[in-house]
Amino acid sequence: MSFDEFDEDLGVNEPVKSKTPASKIPSAGKKLTLYFMSTIGPGEKKEKLTVNDSNPVRDIKQTLGNLYGLDPNDFHISSGGVTMDENSSLSDYDLNDGDDILLIPASTAG
Repeated sequence: MSFDEFDEDLGVNEPVKSKTPASKIPSAGKKLTLYFMSTIGPGEKKEKLTVNDSNPVRDIKQTLGNLYGLDPNDFHISSGGVTMDENSSLSDYDLNDGDDILLIPASTAG
């Protein structure tokens, strides 16, 4: 007995539907490898992350807060002396692979 005969015997002629999406729509933007350095707390900590530059700054801050054990409201991220706006995306800033990004306390950010 073949599988086709088996399906017909059961009256099943519909393909199995997957709950997993067939494909994800690729997000616009490019991937960047950035080095995030925390100046908060004792000693400097540096982490390397690969991020999509279309990500909002607030999402990056959330990820960094989890990584460093910090509340995202307690720090800002800064590149080249510019404090990044949470409502903008990383692509709004002139970032390149290998750039250093600073985590600075919210009380000292300008």
